[in-house]
Amino acid sequence: MISGLGFIALASLALAFMVVPLLAARTSDAVNWRAIGAHRHWYKQRLQELDQEVVDSEAREALRQELAAVVLAEDDHAAAGQDTKIKTIARGWTLLASGVALVLSAVVYYSQGDAGSSLIQGAEVVLTLDESQQGEELRAWQQRLQDRVANAPDDAKSWYLLGHTLLKLGDLLNAVQAFATTDTLVGQDVSVKTYWLQARLLANNGVLDEASEAIANDILTLEPNNGPLLELLSVAMMQRGDLPQAIKFMNRALTASVSVERQIGLAGAMRVLRGRMQSDSPHVEVTISAQEPPDSDATIFVVARPPGGGMPYAAVRRPAAMLPFTVLLDDLVSMSEQRVLSAAEEFEVMVRLSRSGTAQAQSDDWVWRSGTLTVQDYKAGKKLQAALEAG
Repeated sequence: MISGLGFIALASLALAFMVVPLLAARTSDAVNWRAIGAHRHWYKQRLQELDQEVVDSEAREALRQELAAVVLAEDDHAAAGQDTKIKTIARGWTLLASGVALVLSAVVYYSQGDAGSSLIQGAEVVLTLDESQQGEELRAWQQRLQDRVANAPDDAKSWYLLGHTLLKLGDLLNAVQAFATTDTLVGQDVSVKTYWLQARLLANNGVLDEASEAIANDILTLEPNNGPLLELLSVAMMQRGDLPQAIKFMNRALTASVSVERQIGLAGAMRVLRGRMQSDSPHVEVTISAQEPPDSDATIFVVARPPGGGMPYAAVRRPAAMLPFTVLLDDLVSMSEQRVLSAAEEFEVMVRLSRSGTAQAQSDDWVWRSGTLTVQDYKAGKKLQAALEAG
C-alpha cells in the first residue's frame, strides 16, 4: 500500500510530467531543458520513495514502468524541439516552443510615434531568441527595454517584452514584476496573465500560492476550457491533499482535451485518485463495453440528466479506445456547483458513442439510456451495464 503523502507525491509527479512541459515550452528551449532536467532528478528521488512505500512488488513495478514511460515520452518531445501535445490544445496556452506565431494581444497597447519608441523598434525579436545561443543579444534588449519603461512607464508592450526577456534570462522575480505591470496596464488579457502565472510558478518552485491561484482563476474566467491550466490546478489540489477538488479539475481538463493520448492519461490518473479516496459517497457506476472496437477517433460521453433530456447533472468523456471501462457519476463530475447530481430526485443515464468525436449529437451516434433512476438509486451506488451493439 502507498501512504497518503507518498501517493500524493507519486500522483503529482505523474501529472507534473504532463503539465510542466506545457508551461516550460512557453519560454525558450533552454528553459524547457532546465525544467526537464530538474524533474528527471525529482523523478529519481520519487522512485526511491516508491520502492520504500509500495509493498506489493507487482504494483511497484507497474508504477515504475508508467512513470518511466511518461518521462521518455516527454524527453522525446523536448529533443525534437517541440511539444506535439501543446499543438493540440485549442487556444489557451498558445505560444509554441518552436518560436512560431506568438499571440501578442498586448501589441495594440504599444505607444507609436514618440521619440523613445524608435530605440526599441524590432524588440519583438526577443520572443524568438534562445538564451543558450543568443544570451548577449537578449541582455542587450533587456537594457534597452528597461530604459524604455523607465522613460515610458505606461508602454504595455515594452513591459510585456521585458517580461519575456527576463524570463528567458532566468531573472524570475523581475519577470514577475514586468508581467504584473503589463497586466495592470492591459487588463483582462489571457496571454499576459498566462506568462505572469508561469513566471510566478517558476519563481516559487512550482508552488501555486494564493496570488498565483487568483491569476489562474482569472484565466479560467476568460477561458473555462483551458486544459493545461486545469491540469495544473489539479496537481496543485493533489499537493494540498484536496483529492475531490483535484478530481473536479482533472475531469474538466479531460473534457477540454482534444488529444486521445492525453485523455487516456488523465482518465488513468482519475481512476487512481478515485481509488485512493476509498469513499462510499453516493454515485452511479456505469460500465461500458463493446462487442467490436469502434472507430479509433470515436468518443464516448456518459451523462446523468433529467429523464427525457435536459441540461446534464454530471458528465464524463472518454476516448472509445479505452473500452471497456467503468466511470462513476457523482457530484465530483457535476457540470456546475449549482447543478449537482445529488440534488436530482429523478434522472437517467445516457451513454452516447460519437463517431465524429464531438459533443454535438449526430445521426449515426449510438445511444444507450438507463431509464428513470431515483435519488435512492444514487445513494445506493447503482451499477449499470451499457453494451455497445455495433462498432
